[in-house]
Amino acid sequence: MQTHHTTFELSSCKLRLREDLSFHLQEYQGAKCYLVEDEVNSKYYRVGLPEYQLISLLDGSTTMGQAIAETAAKMGDQALTEQEAVSICKWLVDSGLASTAASRTSGRLHESFEELNKRKQMAKLNPVTPKFSLFNPDPFLEVLNKYFGWLFSAPLFAVWLAVVLFASYQVYSNWDQLWSSHVTVFSPGNWIWLGLTWLVLKVFHEIAHGVACKRFSGDVRQAGIVLIVMIPLPFVDVTSSWRFPSKWHRIFVAAAGMYVEIFLAALAAIVWCWCDIGVTKTQAYNVMLAGSLTTVLFNANPLMRFDGYYMLTDWLEMPNLGTHGQQWSKWLGRKYYLGLDAKKPSWPEGRGFIVGAYAVLALIWRVVICVGLALAAESLFFGAGIVLATIAIALWVIWPICKLLKMVFVGEKTEEQPSKIRFGLLTTGLTAAAYVFLVYVPWHAQITAPAIVDFHEKVEVRSVVSGFVKEVLVRPDDEVVAGQLLARLENQELSLELQKLEYQIASSEVRSSQLREQEEMAAFDAELGNLYALKEQYQERLEQRDALSIVATDSGLVLADDLESLVGVFLSAGDKLLTIGSKGPKEVLALIDQRDLELFRDHESADVNVHIWGEGVGSFQAKLERVVPRAKTQLPHPAFSSTNGGPLPVRYANPNEQQQDSDTALELVKPRFLANIQLAKHDGTRLRSGQAAQVSFRATRGSVWDVLSETVVDWFRAQRAMVQQASF
Repeated sequence: MQTHHTTFELSSCKLRLREDLSFHLQEYQGAKCYLVEDEVNSKYYRVGLPEYQLISLLDGSTTMGQAIAETAAKMGDQALTEQEAVSICKWLVDSGLASTAASRTSGRLHESFEELNKRKQMAKLNPVTPKFSLFNPDPFLEVLNKYFGWLFSAPLFAVWLAVVLFASYQVYSNWDQLWSSHVTVFSPGNWIWLGLTWLVLKVFHEIAHGVACKRFSGDVRQAGIVLIVMIPLPFVDVTSSWRFPSKWHRIFVAAAGMYVEIFLAALAAIVWCWCDIGVTKTQAYNVMLAGSLTTVLFNANPLMRFDGYYMLTDWLEMPNLGTHGQQWSKWLGRKYYLGLDAKKPSWPEGRGFIVGAYAVLALIWRVVICVGLALAAESLFFGAGIVLATIAIALWVIWPICKLLKMVFVGEKTEEQPSKIRFGLLTTGLTAAAYVFLVYVPWHAQITAPAIVDFHEKVEVRSVVSGFVKEVLVRPDDEVVAGQLLARLENQELSLELQKLEYQIASSEVRSSQLREQEEMAAFDAELGNLYALKEQYQERLEQRDALSIVATDSGLVLADDLESLVGVFLSAGDKLLTIGSKGPKEVLALIDQRDLELFRDHESADVNVHIWGEGVGSFQAKLERVVPRAKTQLPHPAFSSTNGGPLPVRYANPNEQQQDSDTALELVKPRFLANIQLAKHDGTRLRSGQAAQVSFRATRGSVWDVLSETVVDWFRAQRAMVQQASF
């Protein structure tokens, strides 16, 4: 029977080290070591001086017994034991760094090739994060480094720091405005622009990695795309930075992408703070958000194997922290959950507390990110996304559980067998604890609702007669008094009718005089009645002419936008010209989501916290006066609308309506309940109408299970609504 190529007799075995491997002397944790570079596979390994001494003797003609003896003679007390030498030999063969006579046969080479090819194909078939190498970017990055490498110099870092600090100050100074604008940025109409911005920034991110690597004489042999739930993102292979002698150079290469993204985000923040509302301001917000929040959340996160992880491991000088964390988790599960006699792993760097803490945090984050990716896949691609999410859950959850159950109830090939009793008791206990936590632990939450400051009393000024607006004599936010002239209308038909009535009255007076002189009393009486009727009509028309001058019926503040645009507009009798807000105390209008209605109704006549954004910033207590028990899509104030920079998405009530610029043509996408919050006199008088606010209070929403189940149900309803909307 032919033995496997990884099975060998140590003393007589002759290993041959691959000739294309490179060795680089480094200092690690204050000691000398060697970095083994596998250039063909872009892999790197770190070995100590005793291991290097042993490996350097493997030329295919020296037996392992001779190599061990020679290593012992040169290294003395630092020489490897026979068991350690066995582990090194097996690792060399398994990693493809060395080969035995058996592994060099055509059959073994074919077998190894097939295994490697199978692993590569499985990686490409990964339904959530497949990776594709497209080209060699090294020549391109060499040119960029020649002309732009100076961007990573010390003087430019000082500029970078100054810009970031200045932008941070600007953001801090405009934080309330920044926060109140986030709803507009996350509105569906901006999703595609936010996504494209993120993608462009990731291109700059990867280019920065490559240029930084070239600056320290590294090689970048691969560039391509990785699909995160079918979203293409660029990548470059900068693993050659591992051979840099300085760990700070390695850390800088890992940080270069974030370095560039944060700088671009800082520039965008400055533009956003100094720019008026418009496309430029929205796009600056997109760059600021994508280049800061997402970069910190993902790239700088050391719990994922991105830039932050490699920076942390280089700083701690624990290159295999993630692998050691997985080993620690596996040992913990095998020993305490399955009851196996597992030996606690040890690592050259020691620091077991760091490994354990990292393992726990990484496991929690892995669960969160897996759920997030599955939900993102389902949300982004509807039916196809459901398939992707199902495959992801099967690979990440169902398959590991099946392997665990098989291991417990079928057993392993080794003599060690898991304890079914321990497994059953712990599983039952954990399930019961989870049930108690979900069903009986209350969920205390901060209940919030978007709000707007408004006048407690408002008077709508309407046109009494029809006519074209000739001139408007006031502007928005002007203070007016009762009787003050606001605007003038003109009506040519009314003027012509007055002239006609004047002529008819004059003619009737002449006829009535003639009839009286002719003593035709019956005809005189009839004409006199006609004259009175004409004069009554004339008086009515005079009153209508006077009504063309619109005056304020109450004192207060003019509430309107762009009154000058009304000039030349035709107003029918009863049409609103503007609104006057009284000078008295103001109130806060809040729009409540359906899921929070009962909590707000239970809180009626109680105090709530009101936080005002912008001018008059601050929080204070106010009384929740009443909640209207009927949901409406009508906007109680234009400032709620996302089109006006408000917090709530809106749509046109009638898509075919011509008045697309009118606030009255807009309605809320989702019906909400109106609540009135009564303000104290000193609070109501110092605030301005239209200021954005947030109403909040603490309440128990229910059990943890109630909240989670409600969230899941709402999410599925939203997905179904999106599918139904897309089908029309």
